[in-house]
Amino acid sequence: MQNPKEGIQSQLKQVMDSTVGKGMVGSSYALGYFSGKLSEAYKDAGRRLQGTRDIIRNVGVDDMKVVLSQYVTMVSKDLPLIHRMQLKPEPEPSIPSENKVMLVDQWRDQALSLPRNCSMPAIPGVSGWPEGSVSFLKNTSPQVFYQRLVHLPPALSQLQSLSSQKILEELEYLAPQMEMKKILSIFWLKTANKKQPNPKPGCLLLSEKDLVVVSSETNSDHSLSVFHRFNLLEIKKVQISLAGQHIRLIGCTEDTVLAVFTHSKELTQEFCKALLKTLSPEQFSEGTEDHPLLSGDLMVLSLDWASKVPEIVLDNGFHITSRFKRVLADLLYIIHGNMDSPGKPSLANIYPLLYTSVKVMNSTRVHQDAIFQFLLTDTHVALLREDGVFHPAPRGSSLVPSQPQFQGLELRRRSDIKCVLVRQNDNWLVVEISFTNHKLQAPEQKDNSRPVSADVPSGGRCDSWKLSFGCTSEAVILINHLCT
Repeated sequence: MQNPKEGIQSQLKQVMDSTVGKGMVGSSYALGYFSGKLSEAYKDAGRRLQGTRDIIRNVGVDDMKVVLSQYVTMVSKDLPLIHRMQLKPEPEPSIPSENKVMLVDQWRDQALSLPRNCSMPAIPGVSGWPEGSVSFLKNTSPQVFYQRLVHLPPALSQLQSLSSQKILEELEYLAPQMEMKKILSIFWLKTANKKQPNPKPGCLLLSEKDLVVVSSETNSDHSLSVFHRFNLLEIKKVQISLAGQHIRLIGCTEDTVLAVFTHSKELTQEFCKALLKTLSPEQFSEGTEDHPLLSGDLMVLSLDWASKVPEIVLDNGFHITSRFKRVLADLLYIIHGNMDSPGKPSLANIYPLLYTSVKVMNSTRVHQDAIFQFLLTDTHVALLREDGVFHPAPRGSSLVPSQPQFQGLELRRRSDIKCVLVRQNDNWLVVEISFTNHKLQAPEQKDNSRPVSADVPSGGRCDSWKLSFGCTSEAVILINHLCT
């Protein structure tokens, strides 16, 4: 005679097998889709339980746990992300921990597991995501550009609320000897120079003759001062950084360097166009706007070793250039030197896939709310800060850098990622990458033979990175790579 409990498990298994059969059409599923199928299974099981008195009398909690755990185990074999997930509660003896599923509040976060080779529209709800943190007013005079990842101190926030004419009056008060009759473009972002190499929020004003940066005082966020001034004729070269995350303006001497941190490849191109239109409107109108540095994808151009990007040269000697390959080589050298063995790839076999700027939101980090650069390779993810003032050093330069080219490096293996959570916050996406919590010691700096060394922070590392992406399309690239 069949054991009643065995009969119960058999009937419930038929229900689950039926549901799994319907759901196994594709090769992999989004976690949200799986949650829906599991809910459907509960409903089917409920209807059958209500129609069978014997099952209602005899079914127990333990029986239901066993059957549902078998269902999760069967489905998880086709979900790539689930193999990396670890649950915080201690695992049941009968269920391997790597097959357990982390359930996420769908109203607040969304756990993503995407079909292979999927494109941006394949992500549920992607059409409703914000475009990014850069906003602009281009059909006005002056044109205005905002990088909203940058938090403005009170004095700059008040300045931002003023009209362009009021801003001119404020500038005249700050620097009476300066004559700026008309503002052509206004950029709200971060800048740095030799005296202040760490990027600080500022208001960059571009006129027909001058480029002026206004920022808060060093010791007070409630008062303003002129941070940097360039006569446009003094600017000889503009260098676009890796993936267009900042621009370096180089004057007649080594000391006259201004780094403009746009934290956006599109904003970098808008800045270069505005500068070219001011310096040489005739040459700019002759097809210059179609140049790869002004219209191409700067991240793709930067990470492609085979790409060849010509310079933009004006008749007066002013030129816009890039040193993508040199900076990329320096970056990958540092990344490789901090990788752990075994399984460490050779330097030639590191494949960069994404390089962009992110705002780190983790409350446990020393640099909370700071903007870092984020690197994705085929094997690792990294956070770091790239210098924009001293590096790469001009050929033949005697200028001594006061800080390394890359600092604050945190490097983690992609194989240590257990899940990715996505939410919309203000005007951008927040992507939280959770890691397995083993091996929390920061890697030691392993190679100091080159000047472009990384300053690795001491202490343990976070088991998650909460990153605000200024560019939604780049966040989607990350999600697609991690979840397929």
